[in-house]
Amino acid sequence: MASATVSVESRVRGALWGLFAGDALAMPSHWYYGGKRQVQQDYGRSGITGYVKPVERLPGSIMSKSNTDGAGRGSFNAGRPSIIGDYINHGKKKYWAPNQSYHYHATLKAGENTLEAQLVRVLMRSVVRSGGSFEPSAFREDYVEFMTREGSHNDTYASTCHRMFFANMIHGGLNPEECPDNDRHNVDTIDGLVLPTVSILAAALRGGG
Repeated sequence: MASATVSVESRVRGALWGLFAGDALAMPSHWYYGGKRQVQQDYGRSGITGYVKPVERLPGSIMSKSNTDGAGRGSFNAGRPSIIGDYINHGKKKYWAPNQSYHYHATLKAGENTLEAQLVRVLMRSVVRSGGSFEPSAFREDYVEFMTREGSHNDTYASTCHRMFFANMIHGGLNPEECPDNDRHNVDTIDGLVLPTVSILAAALRGGG
């Protein structure tokens, strides 16, 4: 029985380390649709063979078309506070400016994790404090604190789900538990699998209880 517990713990540890390492390795090629040729064009003939800093510019980046104040595409909201830059992703609004083509993770260093992987750490700490279980209210509180704290992470991009959540909270005046939202397009992405995967791993570690 003890060996089985150790085996599960070892697998969970490996899965989490793999998540963080894979995220950092893949980060420079996020949203690359040109395959091997595009990767080699930006990172050399050998491609990405280790942790590297992303290129600053990425032609075709949709950040310049994305709404800095909510869902999907929209306004840059120049000259006034907005969700991106003022409430979350502090100081990163300039990378979303129209007619610019910044890489989605232009401000990250080699080996640094994206926002989504950083939120995995937030969830892991929340699970530990909650005795090994996922407690929505505890994680929600930690999530809001992390996202709104200046300097909590260094990523440039924040997905639509985050922008909608904080638009509802800041501009809509909703309580945090009422803020999750869905535009039926950008929110329904693979990003949504990241945090539930960690919750599943936590359940596996405590025997599915």
